[in-house]
Amino acid sequence: MSAPAQPLVLSVRDLQTEYRSGRGTVQAVRGVDLTLQRGEILGLVGESGSGKSVTCMSIIKLLKRGGHITSGVAEFNGRDLLQLSERQLEKVRGEKIAVVFQDPMSALNPTMTVGKQIVEVLLQHRKMNKKAARARAVELFELVRIPSALSRIDSYPHEFSGGMRQRVMIAIALACDPDILIADEPTTALDVTIQRQILALLKELRDRLGMAIILVTHDLGVIAETADRVMVLYGGQVMEEAAVADLFDAPQHPYTRGLLAAIPDPREAGRPLSPVRGSPPDMRTPPLGCPFVPRCPQAMRICQTPVPLYTADDNPALRAGQRARCWRADVAAPAFNSEATS
Repeated sequence: MSAPAQPLVLSVRDLQTEYRSGRGTVQAVRGVDLTLQRGEILGLVGESGSGKSVTCMSIIKLLKRGGHITSGVAEFNGRDLLQLSERQLEKVRGEKIAVVFQDPMSALNPTMTVGKQIVEVLLQHRKMNKKAARARAVELFELVRIPSALSRIDSYPHEFSGGMRQRVMIAIALACDPDILIADEPTTALDVTIQRQILALLKELRDRLGMAIILVTHDLGVIAETADRVMVLYGGQVMEEAAVADLFDAPQHPYTRGLLAAIPDPREAGRPLSPVRGSPPDMRTPPLGCPFVPRCPQAMRICQTPVPLYTADDNPALRAGQRARCWRADVAAPAFNSEATS
């Protein structure tokens, strides 16, 4: 018997984001729908440029220069974040929705002690005095298991290892007890042992604090180890969504199957890797149909037309909660197959 669904903390609908420059307009996110339950770890996976990070940064309107949200709703605690002013958003970012970035060395201020950087967050959002904020900083260091917390809060970022710097970033993100933590490729630059420690820490903090986590990664191994549910993005669109176990057991989209096939299997030493051949599409001129068509070994002529996002209501082969943006998920797929392009 499955556990009852938890309340939604975030609901995103038809999110569309583009980047404008002299070289053209890049359609980075194209109609993404996303929900997040309290206490859930949602994994966003896909190759570089698939729209994972831009989706997350769009939700809190923290886009790089040239970024524009052209459509969508992002409901958090009954308010559409996309309609808030910058001043209103400042009360949400860091307090209610916090971010852990990929490279802590560039995210941390190298001229300030790490303790002072946590204290500044608390002074801004919690209106604590400096003594109370410093005591809270020590508590946070202990929470993320940084040894000798009392003395290490007076250290500078360069005095920490990569793994410990990431723990500092997590401590800063947790300072105001956020409802949502966005972890954007938090383990990419770390070795495997430290990576496992950080992932275990995120799960432990989720269990202890009850916050929801959006975990952005290109690594399906990280997803398998950490997430409850996963969304596969490609070409700025959701290609597939499922519970983690269902995605690995019964992947529906050829892109998802390609990603899974590319994972090295230690039980098959010497077996050649099976990469997803080809390159992602140029999102200045995205294809009308499935963006994976040029790389898909199962492409059909109909794949060059816009593809619906199929659910179990459309096809009983899909499992509860599973969605797939692929014409082969249509019950009429055998008829389409007679028009295959490959």
